[in-house]
Amino acid sequence: MRKYLIGVFVAVAFVLQFPAQAAECTLCVGVAGSEAAGVPAFFRLDEQTYPAFTPAEPSRASILIDYTAADIAEVETKTSQILDWARTRGPLDSLGVSLRTTDATLAAYAIKRLAVSAQGQAIATRILAGYDATLPALFDAGANTYVDAIVADAKDVEAAFALLAERDPSKKVFAVVPVESPNPLYDLARTFASGAVRAYATGTLNAASLAQFNNTMTSDWAYDSTANVPVLDAKGATVEMPVLTFVRGEDLRTLLIARGDVAASSILSLPADRYTKPRRIDAAGEQAITDTGMRGGRLLVGTPPAKDAYAVIVDYTQKTDKSAVRETLDIATERGITVEEIIRNHQAYDAFQETVQPRYVARNTTKLRFEIGGGAEALEAAISGDYFSDPNGRADWVWQDFFINGVKWKYGRIPELPLIQPEKVTQLPLDIHLSNEYRYELVRMTDLLGYRVYEVRFSPPPNAPAELPLYRGTVFIDSKTWARVRISMVQLNLSGEILSNEERVDFIAFARDTKAPLTAADVAKADPRSLIWLPYVVDAQQVISAAGRANVVQRATTFTDFRLDPQEYAAMLASASASDARMVRETDEGLRYLERTGSGERVVKEGFDSSQLFMLGGVHHDAGLEFPVVPLGGINYFNFNLFNKGIQTNVFFAGLVIAANATHPNVGGTRTNVGADFFGIAVPVSNTMYRVNEDGEIEERLEETVKNVPIGLTLRAGHPIFNFGKIDFSLGLSSATYQRAEDTAADFAVPSDGFTVSPGVNFSYTRKGYTLTSFYDYSRRSEWEPWGYSGDYSADQKTYMRYGGSIGKSFFLPKFQRIGVDLNYLSGSRLDRFSKYELGFFGTQRVHGIKSGSVRAEKAIIGHLSYGFVFSQQFRMELFYDHALIDDTNAGFAREPFQGLGLAGQTVGPYGTLVRLDIGKSIGRNAQDGFVANVVFLKLF
Repeated sequence: MRKYLIGVFVAVAFVLQFPAQAAECTLCVGVAGSEAAGVPAFFRLDEQTYPAFTPAEPSRASILIDYTAADIAEVETKTSQILDWARTRGPLDSLGVSLRTTDATLAAYAIKRLAVSAQGQAIATRILAGYDATLPALFDAGANTYVDAIVADAKDVEAAFALLAERDPSKKVFAVVPVESPNPLYDLARTFASGAVRAYATGTLNAASLAQFNNTMTSDWAYDSTANVPVLDAKGATVEMPVLTFVRGEDLRTLLIARGDVAASSILSLPADRYTKPRRIDAAGEQAITDTGMRGGRLLVGTPPAKDAYAVIVDYTQKTDKSAVRETLDIATERGITVEEIIRNHQAYDAFQETVQPRYVARNTTKLRFEIGGGAEALEAAISGDYFSDPNGRADWVWQDFFINGVKWKYGRIPELPLIQPEKVTQLPLDIHLSNEYRYELVRMTDLLGYRVYEVRFSPPPNAPAELPLYRGTVFIDSKTWARVRISMVQLNLSGEILSNEERVDFIAFARDTKAPLTAADVAKADPRSLIWLPYVVDAQQVISAAGRANVVQRATTFTDFRLDPQEYAAMLASASASDARMVRETDEGLRYLERTGSGERVVKEGFDSSQLFMLGGVHHDAGLEFPVVPLGGINYFNFNLFNKGIQTNVFFAGLVIAANATHPNVGGTRTNVGADFFGIAVPVSNTMYRVNEDGEIEERLEETVKNVPIGLTLRAGHPIFNFGKIDFSLGLSSATYQRAEDTAADFAVPSDGFTVSPGVNFSYTRKGYTLTSFYDYSRRSEWEPWGYSGDYSADQKTYMRYGGSIGKSFFLPKFQRIGVDLNYLSGSRLDRFSKYELGFFGTQRVHGIKSGSVRAEKAIIGHLSYGFVFSQQFRMELFYDHALIDDTNAGFAREPFQGLGLAGQTVGPYGTLVRLDIGKSIGRNAQDGFVANVVFLKLF
């Protein structure tokens, strides 16, 4: 029998699985509709009565408020009013709301909003919801995670418990019980037998007897449904009187609650070999029962007529193995935390954090890194200054220092750079939403930045509108404080020129009293409510459609030198506003420039100039051109909103060279870009020939030199795919005008002029700093007559194909150092001398020092390595090494190595001009005489 009782208790405990909370009793009783000293009390109020109500003992009061609301705005208003009321009267034992509406989604939202704020601000220990026919729909809408207990009328307790056992066994049932029996405890305890853990009695009762019962029920009590206790009258005859039996797991002590008889005494008949020491629990406390006796192996326990609530408690006579029982219970009741509970706890803590967020100033440094050429080269712009944030939502960035590739800008204000941003996401993960809730998945517990965290993935629901900007990603939540330690997100459903947006934010904790930053070890020892969490590192990668191509922008923002609630906050902000520094503000539409009014106040600037004009000058030296030294002088005009039509335009004109592009990055709101490129050089390029001679040496064949004036127009259409990828279709139309050079042999035939049509497809994919590209082009010439010497011409080469791919990455190091790596593979079919890949400055690929038109390849593997650093913020140096393995049948090359070294320098010259020097020299066994150099200065107007 003993083992059977243990099994019964364990089974019941497993079904309940209720972790202990604020109440000291396992099974508790109280009063409903009124208050009694020392016992729990429950009140159901409406929106007319609750404002005037103040509980006498808030820590024992559970309050459920009924109200009506038509929409989410009204829910927000009334929730705020309820919280303000409860804050002045709490903290309460429990608080809940019941929204009278047929919209289950709105009613669930009301519960969620109340739950996270009430618990985050320590207004209530637990959250209540009422039981009625709408409860399953509320659960379907996600409200169950935010509720700790369901309040049900006594008649509905079994149904409520069955619903919770099926949908969410961790929730408790509180019962409101009308007292009908002579012994009020019997009616209350019947709801315990049905699954409730707290019972509130309606009517007038002796609170002292209820309090004494609660004092007894402070351990692991459970209902024993198998017990059958006979009841006798004063003459020893059996009478019909139900008795409820509860067993304490640690020692099998037994509590008996009979319905009682208001007019006559009654006798409980118990097995004498199991039970001993009967005591009565009533308003006077726990007292030994002297009216006992033995008959037929039965222990008879007498009870007087029921005038008040009472119970009988007896000890179990057999020695129990407590360790066995406890071990069994521990195993049976162990329950891992669910991802819904993790999110709810985080939301509650986040609601608390919103109430303690300070005004603060921090030094921000933002580095914008633009990939050029897949990783071999990059441009890095850094902006730094003070960041002002206040808890009312205003956040201003001050741009005081500006660096271009590590070189400090020293001439006037920082240029007003275009603010290209993705559409702002208003429905954020981890927040509470009316609909389209994010889905969460607990991946594991792990360690991150010194914290023990829950790793939780989130994604939008499948029914979210396709046009709604949303995120998917992973959040790491500290298992002790429930704070976010890191969140990584990929933005979905982007529009406009932003093809992809990926962000990662790390958070740091500060002590609220000292305002000092804390380590993870400090946080582990601190009270979570003594902390303030702020973001301190934001890393992002965006792929922007510009000039018809996918351009990678890496953004790294670091916050340092935090000053929390400084007394001089207003003065510092006013000083920054009065200065000449650029300032931007975070608005609902994203970052916007602030302009200074006549009074010195900063206001949000309506729009800004979408165009920029640069003056360009310099010199280009390249022996592969007809004139080896070419002066450069011209302009570069950029406009990303031409004619207010959203057309991106860039025109580079330097006298003898012109390159222009016009692209619409988002035709018809489809994110498809359509555009055109034009490129031309007025100076003929000398196409020379290198061959392997009889001695195995490579020599230049001047008699085979051909001059060419290339002009090309390319039409492009592209569309983003796979979040981080882009596919482009192109149609190229190029014109070639061939000429004889001074050294061209008389018997060497120059190719015929003509046009080439080249449809093609390109694919690019960028993630975590890596850039992967591939391409395929098919070309057809309008004219293709015999040229060169015998054996040079092939009629099949009127059409040809080119294809290849690359992978590259830049590694950005402290102090503006950078290492760039890029690997390319180029190949094709039916390639001739004029369709092969060229390795010059204006060619398909560049090997430093190789002059234009001198080296071609029908197949090549080319690697680029670079390293850049800065001298005292004044001058940047970049070192390059290129290594190419070339296959060219006509030239006799088979994996022939061509190598080059490059040196680039950059500084900011007088009047704010950007000056860049680039010089290259080929090296190795195939080194060419001379060098290739380019000196350019750029002036922004």
